[in-house]
Amino acid sequence: MTASITHKMLDRLPNEILHLVCRELATTPDLIHAIKAQESKRHLDQWIALARLCKVSRQMRHVAEPLLYQNYAKPDSASNPVAHYSFRKYLTTVLKRPELLQYVRSFYIGSWRQYADDMSQFAAESRFAACTARVCDTHFSPELHGLYDRYAKTAILGEAWKEALDAGEEVAEIALLMSLTPNLERIEFSMPWLDLQSDTAPQYFWPNLLVESEEWNPSSHFHRLEAVTAHKRNMEPGFNWDVVAGYEIDSLLPFIGLPKLRIFWVEDDDTGLYPTRLERYPLNNQESHLSDLVLIPSSIHPAKLLQILKRCTKLEAFYADFREEQDNFVPNFSWDTIAQALSGSQSTLRELDLSCDLRSQLATEADTEAEFTCISIGSLRKFTSLETLHVLQTTLLGFENMADEVELAVPALPFDEMLPSSLRSLKIDMCTLTIVPYLERLLVKVEEKFPDFGELQLSEIDYRELDVEGYPLDQREALIEGMKVRLERLKEGFIQAGIKWIQ
Repeated sequence: MTASITHKMLDRLPNEILHLVCRELATTPDLIHAIKAQESKRHLDQWIALARLCKVSRQMRHVAEPLLYQNYAKPDSASNPVAHYSFRKYLTTVLKRPELLQYVRSFYIGSWRQYADDMSQFAAESRFAACTARVCDTHFSPELHGLYDRYAKTAILGEAWKEALDAGEEVAEIALLMSLTPNLERIEFSMPWLDLQSDTAPQYFWPNLLVESEEWNPSSHFHRLEAVTAHKRNMEPGFNWDVVAGYEIDSLLPFIGLPKLRIFWVEDDDTGLYPTRLERYPLNNQESHLSDLVLIPSSIHPAKLLQILKRCTKLEAFYADFREEQDNFVPNFSWDTIAQALSGSQSTLRELDLSCDLRSQLATEADTEAEFTCISIGSLRKFTSLETLHVLQTTLLGFENMADEVELAVPALPFDEMLPSSLRSLKIDMCTLTIVPYLERLLVKVEEKFPDFGELQLSEIDYRELDVEGYPLDQREALIEGMKVRLERLKEGFIQAGIKWIQ
């Protein structure tokens, strides 16, 4: 069968059928996470096949072209500067044919080269150290420069952005693309790593897109944006791990003010301390409709976290894993203040994951006026829809397993008085044998107070950390063995009650 006959047969098919065929070839956001070479090749082959279909006929192009452009993955140019120019080829295409921008639904922003404020950010010799003049001249063409100049005149990103765009800074080009895509539904950043021991910060431009003005309405432009995620890029072998490196998330936080945003997911910013520049990217005070707020791990400043949580009224999942390096005492920041900030989501929150050890952040001045007196998380019963809880034992019980070091300002409640009746799954990390009496009471009350409870998981149990240091060695061993026996009986009891026990 000749190609012309095949083309004629395709043209006779209804657009609905052609769309189903092309949709099977369309790339998805999953292509950017394709780890195996075979999987990556499959995505590439499908994309090439879809591009070829665009050349078959006008009808096929009408159907296939929107699917061809709906997901775009900008390659990682931090380790391969030549990849920057692949991005520029894409920019050239969509700037020359701006009607294509309406089809874009998701961006994956691969890592880019980043420069701090104290560096010659726009100097040609520092921009692209790894590329040759020939490559630069070829890809930053007068045509592309002219396109930038045309769009820069109407954009609202500021003079510094125009200067950066004129110099060919990739982060300015990223902001340009975001400013021209009116139907984005998802943005995923693979953030470049920074030396977080430095006081300098890089220049970002997209936060200006999230500030309302007479000429710009971010809620209107990003009217379909539902998800923003960010993570660090995978480092190549040979990376200097002695450098304290990560990335700031502050430039991403203004996205939370968008009324349609449902998912904000930041992970793997590594070992950086939270920045002290609270007002560099200020948050607005608009109500947030986030359903999922995930910070694993996070260097977000505690004050900003509480501000964000207070604005959430429909949060369904909150995951937080703070860095242990955040060891400076922050007044009015504790599990209690986090729970208060979450009060707007009391009836909607279903998943709560506080899988972090904020030993000093648990501090409270409370009534004792003892700055570093720690308390447990307290009652969660006001969260009437909570089904899944993941915490550390120290979060539930304060520091009760270290009674010789810290006196509790407030003793921990029994679990049946602490946990909501809606709970289905409880995971407790970094357990000690101190938790045994609490679980014994929970087993007695579980059928009465927790009708839907079905899973209990204990991890990293330390069988030695029990407050028995004041006993002779033989009595100490006997007490520990007795606790182990009680723990085994607990396991049997929960299993008999129809509850899955994971240890």
